[in-house]
Amino acid sequence: MSDASKKTLLLIGGGNAHVELLRQLAIEPAPQHDIALFDPAPSVWFSAMLPGVIAGHYQPSAAKINLWALCQRARVRFIQASITEVIADLQRVKVSTGESHFYDYLSLDIGSISRPIPATPGSYVVPVKPTDTLLSAIAERESIRSTSLKLSVVGGGASAVEIALALAYRWRDAPEKKITLVTEGALLSEFSSRAAAAARTACKRLGVAVQEDMRVEQIEPTRLRLSGNKQLETQITILATGAAPPELLSKINVQLADDGYVAVNSGLQSRSHKNVFAAGDCATNPKLVVPKSRVYAVRQGPLLASNLMAMMRGKSLESYVHDEKALSLISLGDKRAIAARNGWSVSGSWLWHWKNRVDQKWIEHYAFDAEKR
Repeated sequence: MSDASKKTLLLIGGGNAHVELLRQLAIEPAPQHDIALFDPAPSVWFSAMLPGVIAGHYQPSAAKINLWALCQRARVRFIQASITEVIADLQRVKVSTGESHFYDYLSLDIGSISRPIPATPGSYVVPVKPTDTLLSAIAERESIRSTSLKLSVVGGGASAVEIALALAYRWRDAPEKKITLVTEGALLSEFSSRAAAAARTACKRLGVAVQEDMRVEQIEPTRLRLSGNKQLETQITILATGAAPPELLSKINVQLADDGYVAVNSGLQSRSHKNVFAAGDCATNPKLVVPKSRVYAVRQGPLLASNLMAMMRGKSLESYVHDEKALSLISLGDKRAIAARNGWSVSGSWLWHWKNRVDQKWIEHYAFDAEKR
């Protein structure tokens, strides 16, 4: 195939869906196309294993996927840089290095960020994403000679529960480190009452204080200002407040949904630009309610990979079939976990070991030796 007939596909972000595309390309390369992946880091975290890294159950390297190596196996160019703007009408992206790149097809898999809360200057606020920033903040605090610490985790979903309990287990022999979980509503409100009860029991077991139905109105250097004129002393505040659109989506001239994410159809294709795709947290189908969760981001990977290749080959696209009954596995700090699905839940140590096997198998899926396939 001549260079003139080659199609250029740019992949923005090393999310779960793009990692799956790279895996497929490593097995069956597409040398007839020019494919490049842009990400500011050469490796990405598997978020399902992050609580285990924080708790000390895993080494950090065990929970990361080497994007650079995967790109090499897939014959995809890896460019370690951030995208600062997408000019969809001109089919160009602007890069943090100052360069501009043309594309025939574009795919976005950049996730989401933690919903911000107003903070005064001097407040120590750490969002759960990016992961490296969170882990650096934890390590920095541990390096300080003073051992006392008051830390707050803001949020009531699975991520907030997992982070708070992982930290509590990590510091289980340091009772002077106090952790409080603050949630605007009820804990694990999107799951069953039995799942929430298991999370509360785990918090009590590991010494995590829980403040439910308490909205954080302002973060200050030494305290949180809460609803009802209440306050809570804190030195570090971790935001696990649910999803918000990343900044890049405000600099991309494709149609956005009402929630600020890329509006896509059932094939994960932009509703305004048919050569643009988006998957995971950064995409919203206005006709379908899909929670911003790693469970569904992972499930969209194979479909995005299939549809990108189909589009470039001139074939028809497949539709995403949403499974509202998808299983969620929530780690509880010590080697216990909750399994929740469709209003049903169960918890126990055996579930953590099952989750561990599932997570290990998933990440090994993306660390294969291409020569053995």
